[in-house]
Amino acid sequence: MKQKIRLAVTLAVALLSCTSILAQNTVDEKKKEINAIKKNSDYIYAEATMADQQAAIDLAKEILYQNVNEWVAKQKKFAGASNVITVNTNYSVEDMTLPRGNWFRAFMYVKKTDIIPAGNVAVMKVARTEPDAEKAAPVEPEAKQESPEDIIKKQLLECENTGQLSTLLKNLKAEGKVTDYQKLNSIASPEGYIIAIFSKEGVIRAILSEGAERTNVKTGQPDQISNYKGNGAIGIKIKK
Repeated sequence: MKQKIRLAVTLAVALLSCTSILAQNTVDEKKKEINAIKKNSDYIYAEATMADQQAAIDLAKEILYQNVNEWVAKQKKFAGASNVITVNTNYSVEDMTLPRGNWFRAFMYVKKTDIIPAGNVAVMKVARTEPDAEKAAPVEPEAKQESPEDIIKKQLLECENTGQLSTLLKNLKAEGKVTDYQKLNSIASPEGYIIAIFSKEGVIRAILSEGAERTNVKTGQPDQISNYKGNGAIGIKIKK
């Protein structure tokens, strides 16, 4: 019996959203690129034609998820995984003139190597105690209270993969603590965003602070995005 796999699309959908990388190409170039993708076994794709543009995109996305589910169910490396993450999901929308009026054809696809298992994803706080902490800790007249921003940074550091990060960011945005998160190359002014760096396998490599001169949130040392070439990045804007 086929196991139904629930898909979690990352920030990098995120996370956490689709990126129309074909938008600036000509119609002929789009068609050539789409036909090449259809013939390439490295990709999974879906397409839908509707009178409403957003409805075409939504239907194509749903069909793509179904196609990914069917492919994942046949792959040994996904055995036992209850979640998978698709990174770099792309789409193109074609405006079509038909006898019944103007319709839209949405074409959506993802490369098979950009589908990764995430296991059971859950964000959990872990209480850590140090041996003899009470003896070693100096007596302070007044404990320093953590700011909301410091608390969120700690939560980001607890995320080990993009699945956990996606779940956390959705919750923080619903709570109004995060105002925006999206792929780094989609952000006009990234200086105001915390940056989460992740590998192709979805493993969180680093959390970098806001500002032009960034620091590594975990180590407190100066760090920059250029130190993580070949990795993905998501910008996270905290509500001030």
